[in-house]
Amino acid sequence: MRIGIIVVLALALLAIINGGSGALEAFLRAQRPIPDGGRVQEAEMINFADATAVAAWYSRNDDVMGGISQSTLVASDTGSAIFQGVVRAENNGGFATVQTDFAPARNLQAYDGLQLRVRGDGKKYGVYLRTDQRMAVYQATFVTTPATWQTVRLAWRDFVPTRFGQVVVAPALDPRSIQSLSLLIEFKQFGPFALEVKHIGVFEE
Repeated sequence: MRIGIIVVLALALLAIINGGSGALEAFLRAQRPIPDGGRVQEAEMINFADATAVAAWYSRNDDVMGGISQSTLVASDTGSAIFQGVVRAENNGGFATVQTDFAPARNLQAYDGLQLRVRGDGKKYGVYLRTDQRMAVYQATFVTTPATWQTVRLAWRDFVPTRFGQVVVAPALDPRSIQSLSLLIEFKQFGPFALEVKHIGVFEE
């Protein structure tokens, strides 16, 4: 370690002798690590190429309120998962979700948000995050382009506190204790739907 420091100092001195302060600045800039060309750094949490990842999800639909919407998450033949079903308006229904739980809760404070690789049907979808904040569920949304793979990034600041689908006053999302993650469709989008998901991860800007 000491030898490395001495070498760096010697090179810095040589830069000053040969090129003045401008050369020294250039030399010091070259010693700073450059994070992957300045691109967003990514990390996978859930890869649906693993069949056990699909099995960890379950449906939570509007039947809790008397509705008859249906949804499921199924494995595809190409290493992805498909969130699919039918949203129905009857009996004051209108939403469908699939959920996976984290035990223990995930501490994602080191990252800036969630990233999903999806292919949709042109409809609007949402992501729910549950924490130890019992007053609210945190929701962010995205719109898909039909039959097109998209990388969706949802920053923590994009998640708003909701309760029964309505925005409420509550503390901002705390990513240190993510207890569950849900995929959601509502927004009066009645009829069949299908959202293919390759993987879900986190990103760091």
